[in-house]
Amino acid sequence: MELAEYGRAIVRGWWVLVLCVLAGLGSAALATAAATPSYQSSVKFFVVSPPAAGQSALQSRELSKQRILAYPGLVKSDKFVEGLVRNGTTGLSAAAITESISASADKDTLMLTVVVSLPDRAKAVDTARAVAGSLGAAVGELEAGRTETGAGQTVLKVVAGPTDETAPVSPRPTLNLALGGLLGLGAGIAIAVSRRLLDKTLRTVADVEAAAGLPLLAGLPVPAPAAGSAGQAPKGSPARRRESASALGEAVRRLRTNIDHFPAMPASGVVAVTSATAGEGKSSAALLLARSWAEAGVSVLLVEADLRSPRLAGELGLGGGLGLADVLAGRAALGKAIAQTDGNGPHILAAGTVPAAPTELLAGRSTATVLGQLRDTYSRVIIDAPAMQPFSDAALLAASADCTVLVLRRGRVTRELLASSLRNLELVGARLAGVVLTDLPLRRPGRFTARSGRPPAPAQAAAVAPAAEAPAGVPAGPRVKHAAARQ
Repeated sequence: MELAEYGRAIVRGWWVLVLCVLAGLGSAALATAAATPSYQSSVKFFVVSPPAAGQSALQSRELSKQRILAYPGLVKSDKFVEGLVRNGTTGLSAAAITESISASADKDTLMLTVVVSLPDRAKAVDTARAVAGSLGAAVGELEAGRTETGAGQTVLKVVAGPTDETAPVSPRPTLNLALGGLLGLGAGIAIAVSRRLLDKTLRTVADVEAAAGLPLLAGLPVPAPAAGSAGQAPKGSPARRRESASALGEAVRRLRTNIDHFPAMPASGVVAVTSATAGEGKSSAALLLARSWAEAGVSVLLVEADLRSPRLAGELGLGGGLGLADVLAGRAALGKAIAQTDGNGPHILAAGTVPAAPTELLAGRSTATVLGQLRDTYSRVIIDAPAMQPFSDAALLAASADCTVLVLRRGRVTRELLASSLRNLELVGARLAGVVLTDLPLRRPGRFTARSGRPPAPAQAAAVAPAAEAPAGVPAGPRVKHAAARQ
């Protein structure tokens, strides 16, 4: 996964980051509130060892450096602590004093620092004061008798303290909240990236092309809209709507141009539009493609071939009249089942009455007969086929079409599911033109590129043969023009 994809994973998982940061802040706040405040009082000693008889000042200093390293242990020794308890100035037990005292020595500066940490501020100061008054005597007692005159005995001079801090040293709310927020942010980033690494769905153009082994015909830079609302303006500011409409229109024109230049596409051809699973935007893509050809002056028919759960006709407001199922079953003439949308829009052949056995109906000879009649009438016939899974209806229709377009929704299909759909199409001999990726984020139009890495050249669609005379009862489509007209 490239670095940019990590960034996109973090951006897509922004809500995970927010939740983790809030959780980290909440945990830090609870820990801070539950923690017992601790106050500190410190005292500093300067260690001096006067020269003994026959010693130089340098030797005396070296002796002090050696002795000072033993004094931190003396501060916490049982004898010294018991002496503090006997004095009664601290009001603490020996165990409490031992736990509260810490000491450190710096042999280079000959400074001994003793720190007392207690929940009670006054007791912390009293204990530090007791240490300051008793430690020197304890050291003197330890080294008594070294010489008869006492020369060479270490002297501890208090140079600072005992200090009296008004604010507790712990907990530190600001520091705790900052650490909690940072830990939460780190956990959120880890979760967001892990979710992306564990996500096996296809999300990028490179992933789709590599998995399918097919070129990207177009990328629709909007969430796949409902078929009935494919022509509606997107929400947002006027500038945003214009940008979205322009990007969408450019993507659809690119799809139209690439299909026109597909080697196996005849002058009057049938295009099957299917998807691996339902809900990937194939009906919207088929309708947008049909409208694009109609706007270019091409006679086009959109066939709703999902006979199990038809929706296109209802969303287009065509009602539940006769349709493809009725024509294939011999209950209606082809001409009576075709409707035309408002203006110069494409003709529509709805699904019609839902049959009891859609697969058997589509596999019959009447399907080839109807498609032959439509080829003689229209320059482009777009079959809005059902999804590849779980039925074989789409495979039957793809086998009868001149080319098949596979629509995939970004982040919806896994490599395994795509491979299964491609195998099914290959087994029936379908001619795959490429894939269409929907639900792409809106970007600059030039960013949607196929294998070459460059946007296609301006449309140079070849002329499409004029439509033949319509058979009896079939409405004639618009006069045929070049596929690149009005682009």
